[in-house]
Amino acid sequence: MFCSFAKANNIFTSATEITPEQAVAQALQFEKEGANAIYMMTTAMYPFGKFIEIGKEVRAHLKPETVLVANIGDQNLEDAQRLKDAGFAGVYHALRLREGTDTKISPEKRKESIRNFKEAGLVVGTCVEPVGPEHTNEELADKIIFTASLDPAYSGAARRIPIPGTRMAQLGSISELRMAQIVAVTRLGMPRSVMGNCTHEPCTLGAIGGANFFWAEVGANPRDIKEKTEEGRGESVASCTTLFQESAWDIWQGSSRFFSKQA
Repeated sequence: MFCSFAKANNIFTSATEITPEQAVAQALQFEKEGANAIYMMTTAMYPFGKFIEIGKEVRAHLKPETVLVANIGDQNLEDAQRLKDAGFAGVYHALRLREGTDTKISPEKRKESIRNFKEAGLVVGTCVEPVGPEHTNEELADKIIFTASLDPAYSGAARRIPIPGTRMAQLGSISELRMAQIVAVTRLGMPRSVMGNCTHEPCTLGAIGGANFFWAEVGANPRDIKEKTEEGRGESVASCTTLFQESAWDIWQGSSRFFSKQA
């Protein structure tokens, strides 16, 4: 219910799809601009075989050291292994706040997919998200403990971005300051082995709260009503870099170190 792609929210009334050539071009542009990893996301119902083929094409054009990460729907062990074989180093997968209530996805299905990804040798990144004003400290603490139990590549926290005109937009949004507090507490709750701490969307307060990586974006975005998020809410590699510099962070040059741990 918090996603601009949801049919019930009536934001997008027709499907759009980029070509493999466009996916490669966007990935190479990010690599050229200094992104530390390339993150490929699709909607949950996108054909898995097609995602694998585009992923292989992107992987073939990137530098060998560039990390490739997938964000897709729930998968069985066989398909998790196909992701690994296609050249993906890791996946993003989250047990969202109020999963099964604000979504129609089974929490147990999300957990099963995470187990499958890890068994296939993929490193899992996750997050406490999407945080809204209605979520209690107890709910947030439960999710922090769960993400810590995964020993992930990274955890972190992200606030819900209201999609105008939707039921969940009426619940409002938490402030960047509150988001920074949750990011900081999440960092404190992680094992020392977890190097990464993210927040989304990028902001200086998030970095000051301990977020040490941001995502730049092009194409479709579940928090945006623009078809091309680079014309809307999406940040660039350069703007993410500037936010970190304004927060007095040093900038890591080279491939992401978060996905070097063994799953």
